[in-house]
Amino acid sequence: MSIVLRHVARGVSAIALGTAAITASAALAQNAPPPAPVPASQPTDEIVVTGTSIRGVAPVGSNLVSVTAETLAATGEQTVTGALDSVPSLSGVTGQGTTSAFYQPSIHQLGASASNSTLVLIDGHRGPTGGTNHTFLDPNIVPDIMIQRVEVLAEGASSVYGSDAVAGVINFITRRKFDGIRADVSTTLRDGTTGYSAGLLMGTTGDTFSAVVGAGYIYQDNLRNKDRDFTYPDHRNVSLGNGRTGGNFLTSFCDPASINSTALTCTNWDVTDLLGKETRQNVMARISFTPTSALEMGVDLLYSRRRGVSRNGAGTIQATVFSGGQQANPFYTGPGASQTVRWDATSLFGPAKGHNNSDSMYANFTLGYDFTSDWHLDFLASAGRDESSTFTTGAINSSVALLGLNGTTNGGGSLTAISIPGTTTIITQLPLTTANALDVWNPASSNRTSQAVRDALMDNTNLLRNTTGYQQVRASVTGSLFELPAGAVKLAVGGEMYNTQLSQFVSRANNSGPARQGSQQLKYDFSRKVYSGFAELNVPVISPEMGVSFISKLDLSASVRYDHYSEFGGTTNPKFAFNLDPIEGLRLRGNYSTSFVSPPLTIFGDQYGSFGTAGWSTQTNNVNIPVSAYPAVAQIIPSCAGQALCNIATLQGIQVTSGDQNAGPQEGSGWSLGVDLGPQLVPGLHAGITYWSTKFDGGTTGPQLQNVINTASAQFLLSFYPGCATQADIAAVTQGIPQTNSQAACTNYIFRTINSNWLNLRVAGIDYNIDYDLRTESAGTFSAGISGTQFTRYRQSFGDGPFYDILGTAGINGTFPSNRTKLRGYLGWSDGTLAIRAFANYTGSYRNWSSSTVTPLTRDENGNPSGGGDKVKSQTTFDLNISYDLPGVLNGARIAVASRNLFDKDPPYYNGASGYYSLINNPYGRTVTLNLSIKL
Repeated sequence: MSIVLRHVARGVSAIALGTAAITASAALAQNAPPPAPVPASQPTDEIVVTGTSIRGVAPVGSNLVSVTAETLAATGEQTVTGALDSVPSLSGVTGQGTTSAFYQPSIHQLGASASNSTLVLIDGHRGPTGGTNHTFLDPNIVPDIMIQRVEVLAEGASSVYGSDAVAGVINFITRRKFDGIRADVSTTLRDGTTGYSAGLLMGTTGDTFSAVVGAGYIYQDNLRNKDRDFTYPDHRNVSLGNGRTGGNFLTSFCDPASINSTALTCTNWDVTDLLGKETRQNVMARISFTPTSALEMGVDLLYSRRRGVSRNGAGTIQATVFSGGQQANPFYTGPGASQTVRWDATSLFGPAKGHNNSDSMYANFTLGYDFTSDWHLDFLASAGRDESSTFTTGAINSSVALLGLNGTTNGGGSLTAISIPGTTTIITQLPLTTANALDVWNPASSNRTSQAVRDALMDNTNLLRNTTGYQQVRASVTGSLFELPAGAVKLAVGGEMYNTQLSQFVSRANNSGPARQGSQQLKYDFSRKVYSGFAELNVPVISPEMGVSFISKLDLSASVRYDHYSEFGGTTNPKFAFNLDPIEGLRLRGNYSTSFVSPPLTIFGDQYGSFGTAGWSTQTNNVNIPVSAYPAVAQIIPSCAGQALCNIATLQGIQVTSGDQNAGPQEGSGWSLGVDLGPQLVPGLHAGITYWSTKFDGGTTGPQLQNVINTASAQFLLSFYPGCATQADIAAVTQGIPQTNSQAACTNYIFRTINSNWLNLRVAGIDYNIDYDLRTESAGTFSAGISGTQFTRYRQSFGDGPFYDILGTAGINGTFPSNRTKLRGYLGWSDGTLAIRAFANYTGSYRNWSSSTVTPLTRDENGNPSGGGDKVKSQTTFDLNISYDLPGVLNGARIAVASRNLFDKDPPYYNGASGYYSLINNPYGRTVTLNLSIKL
C-alpha cells in the first residue's frame, strides 16, 4: 500500500497548493466577513451523488442527468436498460433484446465489447460481472420496482471510480426506504410475441430501523424471424436508388443439399428466432440501522436468475462426397465421381436451441459514522458472484456428419488429414453403408439416414461456463478543512481494494465423432488485484453573499486517483472542474479529466494468451487484398497478377483468436463546457447544453481483416500460403491454441486476431435538454421538452495507422456505431389524476460502410474508407403514455398504457441479412404495455 499512499500524497499536495492560491485570490477579491458555519446535517438525510466522493454536494462542472423511476416506468419497457433507450446520450440498448443481458449501454457510442468505456454501478459500487465473452455488470439483475432513479454522468470519472469510466458512469440507485406494500403487474404486447412482468415491494421504517424488499418477475416470449417480413434475407426487391437493389443473403446450404452449387437459394429463416425467449426472477433487500445519531449501518442483498433460449439453425456442413471407391456413399445421387454438397440439417432435426443462463448475487455492507458535526466516515465492503453459461442442444456434430458423408473427419475427404489437433490421430469410418452413412440428397420426409446415425449426429456438446467473483473494500473520510469567505473547503480522501476472479470452462466435441466418445475440456482461471487511493477537494471561491460584481457564485473542484493493477502496474488520473454562476439561475461549467479502462482478464489469457476459449476455426472472408502488400495472393489466384486489389471471397483460411499478455490500460482524456438555465430566470424552465470532447487511445479490440490489410504495422497478422498451409505452418501460428471446428481441405491463409490495444478514437459532440412546465390553477399542468445528442466528430485509427472520419456511418467498426443525431421530444398534460404524454423519437440517417454495402466505398491513399456506401434513412417514431390514478376504494392504485412506436414503423433498411442495423434500430414494431400498480 506504500506506493498507493505516495501517489495519493502527491495528488493531495498538488490540490492543497491550488487551494492556497485560490484562498489568497478570494481574500483579495472582497472584504466581506465569512459566512456563519454550516449546521451539521443528519447522516441519514445525506445523499452521495454520482461523480463525487464528497457527501452532500453535487459534482462540480458536470452535466448530471437523473432519470426518475416514474420516467422509466412511463416508457412501458420491461427492463430498466430498455427504458434507458429514451436517454439520447446512451447507445447500445436500442435493438438489444432482453436476452442480450450483458450488452451494456454505452455513453456517447464510445466503445463496446472489450473496449467498453462506460462504468455501470449499483448504488455507487461495482457488482458481479456476467456473460460468456467479456464480462460486464448487467443492471437488469436489480428488480425494476426497487429502482429509485438512474443517474447518467457523461464525462470521464476515473478520478473517482477508477477503471471503465472514460465515457462516463451510469449509476442505478435503489430505494433506501419504503413504507407499505406495492404490487405492479403488466403485460407487453407486440405482433408475434407477448411478455408479462410483476413486481412486489414491501418496506417499513422506524426510528432507528428501515427495511425494504423488492422482487421482480419477467417473462418475454420469443419473436420469430417470420413475424417481421423485412428480415427475410433476400432483399433484392428493396430499391436503393440509381438502379441498385438490396442484396441476397440466402445461403447455398439447403435441404436436400445443393450439389456443386454456390447459388444462394435457401434459408431456415421461417423456423428460427429473431429474439429469444427469456425468464427473469430477482429479489433485493436493503436494511438500515441507526443505533445512534452518529452511526448508520446498512446491508444490501441481491439474487437474480435469468434463463434464455433461442431457436437457431441445427447446423450446416460442406463436404466432398464420392460415388465410387473405398469412400463411396451408398446414398449418393446424381452424376459424377464426386460432388461438393452443402447441407442444412434444420429441416431434418428441427431448429437447435441456444441456451443463455446466469445466476448473480451480491452482499453489500455499508457503515457511516460522524466523527464530529462535520467529519464523516464512509465504509463499504461488497462481495458478489455470477455464473453464466451458454450451451446448445439439437445442433449436429460436424465430425459425425463428415464421417457419414465421406468416411473422414475432413471436409475434403482426405484420408491423411489429422482429426484431433495436436495429435497424430486420424479418424475414418469405412466402408460406408446404409447403416452408418448420411443421406443429404433426400428431403426430411423421405430421408434414408438410419436412426443410429441420427442419434450420433445429435451426440454433441458445446458448453461455455464463466464463473466470476469480486470482493471490494472502500473507506473514505469527508469533511470541511477550513472556512473561506464563500464557504467551507471540503475534502474527501480514501482508499480501496478490489479483487476479481474469472474461471472459464468449455466442453465440446473434439472432431473425432460422437461427443461421448471424444470431447475436449478446457479450463482457464484468471485473477486480478487492484489497490487504489483517491482524494477530492471542493472549493467555494465566490458566494452570492460576497456581492462580487458579475459573479454570483464560483466553485472549483479537483480530484485524483491512483490505481495499481497486479498485471500491468499503476495509473494516475486527475480531474479539474468549475461552476461559474454570473447570476442566479445561469451557470457556466466545465471540466477536464483523464481516465482509463483496464484490459479484460481474458485478454491476458493463459501462457499462450489464448483469449479464454475463442480458439481458431476455418473462415471464408470476402475482402479485397492489396497485392503489393501480399504478393503471394496472386500465386493463389493468378488472375490477380498485376492488379492492385485481389478479392478472396472464395478462399478458405484459418482465423486464430488470441489475447495479449502485454496489453496495457486503455487511456482516455476529455473535457466539456456547458451552460445551464434554471427556473430563477424563466419560471418552469430547465435547460442545458454541453459541448464535450473525448480522446480514447489503445482500446482493446480484435482487429478486423479490413483494418489489418490497410495498416502497415498490422499486416504481419495475415499470411497467405499458395500451396496450402502445412500442419507445421498451422502449428507454428496456433501455438497450442485449441481448434473449435473441423479444418478445411486447403488452408490458403491464416489470419491472427490478437485482442490488444489497437483502437484509437477522437469523438466530440453536443448534449442538450430543454424542459418547460406551465402550471395553471384550473387547467392542469402543460409540459414540453426536447433532449438530444449531436455528434460533431467521430474519428478512429487502428494501431499506428492514420485517423479517418467515420461520423454518420455504421458497420466499419463491428462493435459500436457512430451515428450523428439522436433526439427525443415530448408534449404532455396532467391534472394530478390523469396524465398524458406524447413523444417523438428521431434517429438521423447514416451510411452503411460494412462489407455488405451495395454502393462501393471510396478509399483514401491509406486504404481507409472516405465515402460511398449505402444511405440508411432516418427514422422518426412516436410514443404515447397515459396513466390514471384510481379514486375511492382503490386509492393509491394507478393504471397506465404505454405505446412505443405507436404507428408500427419498420426500421430503415440496412443491407444485411436481417435488413436492419441492430445497434441503432430495433425490430420490435408497435409495443403496447398495460400496467396496474397498487399501493397498500
